[in-house]
Amino acid sequence: MPEPGAELLARAILGEEDAIVALVQSQQAYIYSICLQIARNREDAADFTQEAVIRMLRALPSFRAEDGARFTTWLYRLAANVALDGLRRKRARPSTSLDAGWESADEGPVVANQVADPDRAADPADAAATRDEAARVRAAVELLPLAQRTALTLFYFQEKKYEEIASTMDLPLNTVKSHIRRAKERLAVLLQEHRVEWDGAEGQSWVATR
Repeated sequence: MPEPGAELLARAILGEEDAIVALVQSQQAYIYSICLQIARNREDAADFTQEAVIRMLRALPSFRAEDGARFTTWLYRLAANVALDGLRRKRARPSTSLDAGWESADEGPVVANQVADPDRAADPADAAATRDEAARVRAAVELLPLAQRTALTLFYFQEKKYEEIASTMDLPLNTVKSHIRRAKERLAVLLQEHRVEWDGAEGQSWVATR
């Protein structure tokens, strides 16, 4: 996702209506993609997107580009927090911070809507030669713990550097590298030792079976 222009951001922060509209239009699809990665279904993702847009506009004056922060990194964390908080409310679970989710090593399955290539230098078309295989890889990615899936997605599909991922997830650099390494290892196990399939009838989720 390309960064919005500095002039557009400055005008939006000042409250200029046309700039705010342009900013929302340029970032809405990005926010939706983040929410959809976490929410499991399009209806929830749409609801979370609306909430995230409102929160973005309210928090916009707090963003300071001169501090060296990337707007898309700031927005990723905001949208992810909205989606995670929304799911916690929906499931009536105790609310915890996004950072706690990154630290947990034993989290359950989460959703990813992109196929992770175990080799960043490889051609994705070569890694998933057929549509069925691509769906199988995507299913395996969805079974990764939240921290691993998020780090893998940021690294491969948004092509962020380790340092940027560490900033986005508010984790030490070595922890980010560990999440990516473990994600690739777990992905390989899921693909080689399990048959991954869609369980739409019962859980509306991907499951792994031997």
